[in-house]
Amino acid sequence: MRFLYRQPVEMQHCDYFDYWGRGTEVTVQSDTVSAPSLYPVVNCASTPGDDITVGCLALDFYPNKLTMEWTDASGATVKSEQYPPVAKNNKYTQISVAQLRKSDWDSRKSLKCSVNHDGNNKELQVQKRLPAKVTLTSMPSEDTQALVCTIEDSINGTNVFFNWKKNNIKVDNFIQTNFQNIGQLYSAVSVLKVKNTDWESKAVFTCEVTHRGQTHKKKISKASITVTLNPPSAKTIFTNNQAEYECVVTGEDKDIVSESVITWQINGEDVNKETKVADHPYSKTSTLTVTEWQQVSNVRCSATREDMTPVIQDLTVHKGDGTEPTVTVHTLPQEDIDRNSDVTLVCLVSSSVQQDYYIAWSGDSGRQTGNYADGITSPPQKTKNGYLVTSVYSVAKTKWEQQNYVITCNVWPAGSNMSMTSRDFPFQSILSIALSCTDSTGEDEFRSLWSTASSFIFLFIFTLFYNMIFSLVKMKRQ
Repeated sequence: MRFLYRQPVEMQHCDYFDYWGRGTEVTVQSDTVSAPSLYPVVNCASTPGDDITVGCLALDFYPNKLTMEWTDASGATVKSEQYPPVAKNNKYTQISVAQLRKSDWDSRKSLKCSVNHDGNNKELQVQKRLPAKVTLTSMPSEDTQALVCTIEDSINGTNVFFNWKKNNIKVDNFIQTNFQNIGQLYSAVSVLKVKNTDWESKAVFTCEVTHRGQTHKKKISKASITVTLNPPSAKTIFTNNQAEYECVVTGEDKDIVSESVITWQINGEDVNKETKVADHPYSKTSTLTVTEWQQVSNVRCSATREDMTPVIQDLTVHKGDGTEPTVTVHTLPQEDIDRNSDVTLVCLVSSSVQQDYYIAWSGDSGRQTGNYADGITSPPQKTKNGYLVTSVYSVAKTKWEQQNYVITCNVWPAGSNMSMTSRDFPFQSILSIALSCTDSTGEDEFRSLWSTASSFIFLFIFTLFYNMIFSLVKMKRQ
């Protein structure tokens, strides 16, 4: 049986307990009572099956009066096996093992080992240990830049040492904290403040953290790239029922752009699936395809490379409260249509709450479906009665005037499993203002806009005539 246990110096070792048999009973004589030191024991290598064996190791105790019992988080007794003690240097060592499901172990469910020695009780929590995690971030602080180095570990450390370097030269003007318990983790922080001139000079700062016999290093410098996160195309959503998010990294140094690593998160969880990456001399694009896009609430795209602060872009999806929006379609006045080679349509989507919508246009003869196109869609705008989303689409007048050519504004509310459409818009129904329904918020918004424009035109014409009449009267008097 191969186990991993932790010694008092916090170092990890793999030992082999091939057989912990009864052996030869040895009696140790001593007048001094010595309480046991308890250490968790876990499998050093992966084992077949659905279960994993964990142990509780009691070291250097005397006298030989020790019992062990295992319980789970609910307090229920867990079946275990206690091996006979082994004597060494006038003290005893003993181990007890129990089993739990690998899935429970991986999800960090714990078992408690309760030890009674000579009437005294001690307890040990046995839980899967997460590797220490070190992060290094920057944030502006008045006329300086604050560099924050954080280490998190599932096991408390008695000592943690921070060291900072600027361009590999040691600096000492930093502060640090000891480990603090935060939930199931222990965390320590060190902060180094640097001048903005040093930060702007692209100097490389290194944080070294020594903990439990290991040294972790993180480097940081001012980013020299720009990250843009593009929302999904409505055309792709309607055509393939999936969303494609694009993360575009650009910069003036093509080597930095090429070496940048792009990572994704959806709803706070890391995305491990393969993404499509396209490299160009001064830009790099990663495309993430999501099939269950209705479940997405937040998308994060990060770009980083060695010695550089991660550059992060977030996209939040507003799903509203399920209220069905009002969809209306409008055209320009007939005289504007006659003057241009294209016909411009406007789709207004209005709702009482903030909501994101994916809007795609379709134009078909004979009501054929599946031919979608993107318009120019604005983000939700706050209005007097709620929120309004606008999508503008242009179609060639030759198509617009075809018999039975139908244009539809297709709207898919974010988070919904159902899309909705406007009233079909054929050429025969040309109106100065064409609406799919009446007395709507969208109609009010459009009428308000048209009323303002009409008033402006009237005042302009009135002023022009007034000036002409005034000039004629003045000339006659002369």
